[in-house]
Amino acid sequence: MCIMEVRPEQHSATIAQAMAHNTSTLDRDLEMFIELLRARAKRDPEVTLVLDSVLSAQAQVHRAYAQLLTVFGEEVAAHVSDAEGHLHLHDHGNERSLVEEAHHDAGLARKFMTR
Repeated sequence: MCIMEVRPEQHSATIAQAMAHNTSTLDRDLEMFIELLRARAKRDPEVTLVLDSVLSAQAQVHRAYAQLLTVFGEEVAAHVSDAEGHLHLHDHGNERSLVEEAHHDAGLARKFMTR
């Protein structure tokens, strides 16, 4: 499992991106667990109850991931906009789109990745 550390001194966009990343990692681990449980359920029908619970948990993780991605996007937008909501995206004189800014901020967050 690869996780990204979250620290109080980080920008909110960095924390939100890390939380989304960690949630995505959990989702991938759940996917592996689900496949394992499906294989085991063929031999032991009682495993189906566990599988149903894990599938329910995965649905909650999907909602959390979507919500955290939304928070990340909102935080990036807040970081690059003025009080009137106008975006000011500049990189050494070249304007960047909001997507490019989000990509840039996500790249900055990579230094907080751990195993």
